[in-house]
Amino acid sequence: MKRSLKASFAAASLTALALSCIALPAAQATEAPAQPGASFSAAASPTVDQGYIDAVRAYFNDKVAQLDVDAETRAALQAAGASNDALLDAASSSAVELQNLLTAAGVDRDEALDPADYQCGPTPMRDWSAGQLAQVDPDSYNWYRTGFAGLSPDLLVQYWTLMKTPQAAKDTVFGIDGKSTNEMARTWGALQKFWDIDGSGIGLVQYDAKLLGSSDQAKADRLFVYDGMAKVSLLSSILLMGAVEVGIAQGKMDGFPGGEDNPLFSVNSFAIDPARSGDSQDMLETLGITRRVAMGEGLIQVWKDLGISDAGNRAVLAHEYGHQVQYDGNLFETDITDEAEATARTELMADAFASYFTVSKRGESLNKAYALQNFQSFYNVGDCAFTNPNHHGTPNQRYAAAEWGADVARLADDQGHILPSLEVADRFEKVLPIITAPDAE
Repeated sequence: MKRSLKASFAAASLTALALSCIALPAAQATEAPAQPGASFSAAASPTVDQGYIDAVRAYFNDKVAQLDVDAETRAALQAAGASNDALLDAASSSAVELQNLLTAAGVDRDEALDPADYQCGPTPMRDWSAGQLAQVDPDSYNWYRTGFAGLSPDLLVQYWTLMKTPQAAKDTVFGIDGKSTNEMARTWGALQKFWDIDGSGIGLVQYDAKLLGSSDQAKADRLFVYDGMAKVSLLSSILLMGAVEVGIAQGKMDGFPGGEDNPLFSVNSFAIDPARSGDSQDMLETLGITRRVAMGEGLIQVWKDLGISDAGNRAVLAHEYGHQVQYDGNLFETDITDEAEATARTELMADAFASYFTVSKRGESLNKAYALQNFQSFYNVGDCAFTNPNHHGTPNQRYAAAEWGADVARLADDQGHILPSLEVADRFEKVLPIITAPDAE
């Protein structure tokens, strides 16, 4: 039976699992994260910081005492704060609730692919990430990824990125000292002119962790997110506030070189359309979240460090805009019933869309050298998580999908003609079995 995959921002992310094959050294082992986004495989579980738990509980109970709420609500909140175990249970349930809202729930974790049939080794990006992780205090990283039973700063950053009000692309600052702003704005304008969808209601925002800083603006931004979350779940809002604010007060941000500007906070990007977000639609509309593409500051740093900054940035932005094209064309519809394979299909299609745009004479018109860097960008964000519902395709598959999209543009008889998006999608569906065929010897 044909099913509709309502992709959330996590499922639509370019790099959600790109780093998932990294194993941390034993001295830097962290607990597996409970929320969506880029993740690192754990070597062991950390020791629970009892002082942190005690401090979060004290923070929580203090905030509850200040609330003007009805007796029933107060009793429920007080019950949650009655003991450390009760608060941990409440936080765990809240984290699951919020994650389900973000991922539109209902994912299928059945195994469908044999990893032994695919070449999926290290990439320069994973080497870069390992080097970055080696500089981070493991306790700080664990706090960022897991927070308080899954309610974490990572989750706060994701919601903040969703809740930002998009500005004009030329006014949205990207890169160190804004050096990538003009490049992003120009590419964004070209994408909106290139594809046959109405992009006027799609915003562009930066994905960063600046709200975790110590400035007055950062504190105000955090309060903005907490206030918004209270409309969805008062309990979750207070717990998330405690998890983040207590950790910041304890100096856990000091474990990240560069503080809130550390690139590991934002090695991600996503595309979202609230009107097509399934079970999370009500939550997104309650928070006033609009249709958007988010570009990670950390990704901009990755491509700069790997020497493919121009092509890499274009590739990411074009990929995420490709998801917006998919939303408009109902291209998440598929006969594939396995979640991992279905997600890989949409991600690989977005890779093909991106390369078609970047190589087309009416798009970015990349020359051969830049086109190769474009393909390498997608290769770098391939993942080996074959059974994860957010599997995006192996490095080789992502390279092949991007190369195919470029060939469609490069070999076209009429170099001045832009194919309708649905025609590009139809052609891609026919070659998908070839792109995803086992490639191991």
